[in-house]
Amino acid sequence: MAEINYKDKVIKLYKEILLREPDKTGLYYFVSQLESKKMALDDVKKSLINSEEGQSIQNYSHYTDKYWNDLKRVVEYKNELSTDNKTIHWIDDLPNKFPSYIPFENILIVGCGNGWLERRLYDQGIGKNFDAFDISEKYIQEAEQEKGNRSIKYFIDDINDIQKIEPKKYDAVFNFAILHHATEIDAALKKLSECLKPKGLMFNEEYVGPARNQYSEEHLEIMLSVNSDLPERLRSKNLLRPPLENFRIEPTEAIHSDLVISSFKKYFDIVFERNMNGGIAYQILWNNISEFEKNDVDSIKWLNFILEKDIEFTNSKKVPILFWYGVGQPKL
Repeated sequence: MAEINYKDKVIKLYKEILLREPDKTGLYYFVSQLESKKMALDDVKKSLINSEEGQSIQNYSHYTDKYWNDLKRVVEYKNELSTDNKTIHWIDDLPNKFPSYIPFENILIVGCGNGWLERRLYDQGIGKNFDAFDISEKYIQEAEQEKGNRSIKYFIDDINDIQKIEPKKYDAVFNFAILHHATEIDAALKKLSECLKPKGLMFNEEYVGPARNQYSEEHLEIMLSVNSDLPERLRSKNLLRPPLENFRIEPTEAIHSDLVISSFKKYFDIVFERNMNGGIAYQILWNNISEFEKNDVDSIKWLNFILEKDIEFTNSKKVPILFWYGVGQPKL
């Protein structure tokens, strides 16, 4: 009987389940357990899946993290930056900003996730007919279940290799934070520009900060300083510059975020754009909103402090713009 190569099998399980090479200690432990017959391969698999790291990867979702815009005050802040009115989101502002276009006859939603965006646009009368795609079959199934009798057609497609859209079909394309996941951002934007009618519009709300959130040392020092000024209970306990190894759970996260605007302007003429800041507030508030949600006197005061610092350091160009709202028309 051929000898089983347990080392290769353990390495394969690590890559499949934990999305990485095994550390030396883990590799030695599992190989020795297998060789001594104290564990079977199925036991190793279960151990990796049930580990804290394995569960984190298995349960990962875009919708489980808590972000700065989960706070009402931050929503008002972003509204003010995008529409000059803290009570009006840019989506709600579309009938005022683009009255001659609305309702759009045919709209494409890029990377629709669970379908919240097209449902909102349909219900607000922004568009009549929607096509929406995502690479995740799970999200497409969720969106299908929630669409009701709205005129929405769902399909699976990949932002990096879009295959199922027709040229010059759409009056509008909506991208809500999907382009920063594109590894082939230039090709994606070229294809999206070609699927629009000549006078069509593409709407974007995007993360446009440093790729993979790898902020400069100067930027990091400013965030650390602002964070240290906060009362203990309101400080972020997270690393303000995420380690690169975090991105193996979702390797495309912010992969080319720093190229979004320049790539967009290669294929589109800008019709309207606004910076939505975030260079201080976004990272400090990431997965750090529970105490601010209490809305007590202190949390209100210090949240306003964070947003004031966000404006101050953005305007002085000491930190980069992280979020951008832009509307463009395909270049002729």
